[in-house]
Amino acid sequence: MHQTLQTTVFALALAIMIGWVLMIGQGIFIPVFASVISVYILTTVAHGMGRLPLIGPILPLWARHGLAILAFIGVSAVMFSLFTGNIERVVEVAPRYQATLVRFIVQGADLIGVEDEPSWETISRLMRDQVNIQALLGSTVASVTYIGSQIFVIVLYASFLIAERAQLANKINIILPDAERNARFMATVTRINSRIGSYLTMKTLINIALGVISYVIMTIIGIDFAGFWAVLIALFNYVPYVGSMAGVFFPVFLSVAQFGNFSVVLLSLVALTAAQVFIGNIVEPRVMGRSLNLSPFVILVSLTFWYALWGIPGAILAVPLTSVAMIIFAGWPQTWPIAVMLSQSGEPDLDGPAPAEPKPARKAARGAGEVPPQSAARG
Repeated sequence: MHQTLQTTVFALALAIMIGWVLMIGQGIFIPVFASVISVYILTTVAHGMGRLPLIGPILPLWARHGLAILAFIGVSAVMFSLFTGNIERVVEVAPRYQATLVRFIVQGADLIGVEDEPSWETISRLMRDQVNIQALLGSTVASVTYIGSQIFVIVLYASFLIAERAQLANKINIILPDAERNARFMATVTRINSRIGSYLTMKTLINIALGVISYVIMTIIGIDFAGFWAVLIALFNYVPYVGSMAGVFFPVFLSVAQFGNFSVVLLSLVALTAAQVFIGNIVEPRVMGRSLNLSPFVILVSLTFWYALWGIPGAILAVPLTSVAMIIFAGWPQTWPIAVMLSQSGEPDLDGPAPAEPKPARKAARGAGEVPPQSAARG
């Protein structure tokens, strides 16, 4: 009993220390983790190129990796140009947006029967006093500059990681000369690569489709900065549950300031929400299937945890990082119960080898369908 309590206290202290280091070092860890996530996507894309009928047989793996990196750089440059290119337009239309927003509030007050207050003069004075357009634009420019620097660092890290990826197996053989430990570690790495790579690639393709659909909708309605909002919607869709709502909120709010018309605002809300529902409830379940096998409650908790540590970037990285943790925990007998609690089905290693020396409780849970460790390792 004393040994168990001591182990629990040490584990809790270690978790607190790791959380503290992650929080104070977010400027270092965010681009590193984001580049690792990017490498999963780029590697899966490169291997997917090898299955193409025309270019697959003639392009070596290093060339496919190079093409994937070039495409990544191109997409990053387009995203950065969208962020920077829209600042000048925002400066031009900001006074008109402010006036339209005031008019919309007055119309809403009239609609609910408020005749005397708020008056046009009162709202205008309040907007001028409380909304500092210049300060807002200055903050936006600083944020865009920071995003641009982070994108550059992520692209640089990802390029070097892909270049050194071929040497990983040799380094692991040096670090873990024991054959059994080496095989277990490489099996865990293989499962992480397969599951996370497939998830991120399919999620990225789904988000691109959602962004394209949203761009078409916003262009038809006439919402300003449709390309920028489409990219934002695609990025927010990486965040489970709340990301889709946040992605819809911003362009709908802009439609309020741009048009000041209830019917246009309602049309924007309904159309963009319908696109989210179609992708999230029809397309994504068919394409993603069982996905990462994470408990929905665990996803919410991890989303809260990583958002508290790193903000929006942490929310975007929450699901992949939690899935990696579950796969690692599932590979060792000491941490197997944690992996079971993190999983949705109670079987976190359905697609991989069982940990060595499984506990009796796990054998009972698996029942007659248990795969011996030797057979799983060969699989």
